[in-house]
Amino acid sequence: MSDLTYVGRQPIYAADDTVFAYELLYRNSKENWADIDDDNHATAELLSNVFTSIGLDTLVGDRRAFINMPREFLLGEYPLPEIKQQVVIEILEHVKPDADVLDALRSLKQQGYTLALDDYVFEEHLEPFLELADIIKIDIMASGVDQLADRVSKLAQYKVELLAEKVETEDEVRICRELGFAYFQGYHFAKPKVVSGKKITGNQLATMQLLSELNRADVTIDELTDLIQQDIAISYKLLRYVNSAMYSFNREIDSIRDAIVVLGMNTLVKLVNMVAIGSMGAVNGDDYRSAMFRARMCERLAIATGKKDEGASYFLVGLFSSLDRLLGVPMEEVLVMLPLADEIKLAISDLSGKYGEILAAVVAYERDDFESLRNSSLDPQQVVDCYVEAIAWADESSSLVT
Repeated sequence: MSDLTYVGRQPIYAADDTVFAYELLYRNSKENWADIDDDNHATAELLSNVFTSIGLDTLVGDRRAFINMPREFLLGEYPLPEIKQQVVIEILEHVKPDADVLDALRSLKQQGYTLALDDYVFEEHLEPFLELADIIKIDIMASGVDQLADRVSKLAQYKVELLAEKVETEDEVRICRELGFAYFQGYHFAKPKVVSGKKITGNQLATMQLLSELNRADVTIDELTDLIQQDIAISYKLLRYVNSAMYSFNREIDSIRDAIVVLGMNTLVKLVNMVAIGSMGAVNGDDYRSAMFRARMCERLAIATGKKDEGASYFLVGLFSSLDRLLGVPMEEVLVMLPLADEIKLAISDLSGKYGEILAAVVAYERDDFESLRNSSLDPQQVVDCYVEAIAWADESSSLVT
């Protein structure tokens, strides 16, 4: 089974030939089409691929995203994306404008969603949609260019913008422009392209949710204990790690609460993060070892430069800065799934802020970027010493956790 996810993407252009939006389409392979037996399943999988595997930013940037929504999604039986200003809800052509649907659409408009009526076919029973829609998509191929002017005139009384779809020739573009169409989509401009991304497994997603809770600033000892104990595999690996030769306690630590008592909250949270990430199943061993090295070197450099009390925070900065590589997903999506303090996010995303200089130095050392290291305020000998210690520690630690 492939560990990739797929999304079809076709641009929608404004009248000035700039990209206004992208329509996002369900795809289940690298082939640029899909047989859809169940609209609800297709939309649910599409949304999962967009928001947890590839990322909305990666697919559309700051543009709008048109997404087909079946009746059940409109009625709230399935969750809709919360990015109301960016998502355009496309009402599928076979959805009927009954009272429940119309009430749901009014509510969605009040919440701030933009509504687009897909493949409008100018039938009388569909007219109630016209009072609510913001954008009407007209299939130029199905409507016929010769009937277009008459059909457009019938829509003039409604406060809607028109989108011409399946536009294939320059003549069709010209005619649609003259008739006042605001947006254009079709092979004349661009065919749909398939974008792929790494699939996050259920195990990985559950672990990310656990990490999100573990790294709350206000997490208590009791909450931490309960969270860890809910995952038997992580609990087992954590206790095995704590009882290894790396710690050499004079008694066996046989419970999570004992581990908290002997290690303290900061150290335990650090170790749980290590163990949890190492338990993600699909994580590559070499990538995990590299992540351990980066985390440890950040921690050791922090201590060496007088920031001993913040060593655990620097460790987490280094560890989480590797999550995009470990999971195979964009860092922006990792940061959405794993809410962190702004200072940690700034270091990870921009190598700046409170934690940024040390993380930048570690990344530079990994890349043999010695020019950047010379320009930093860090002592070169300290960097070398921390590197040597971090390599040895990462080798030993990764063998215990993965």
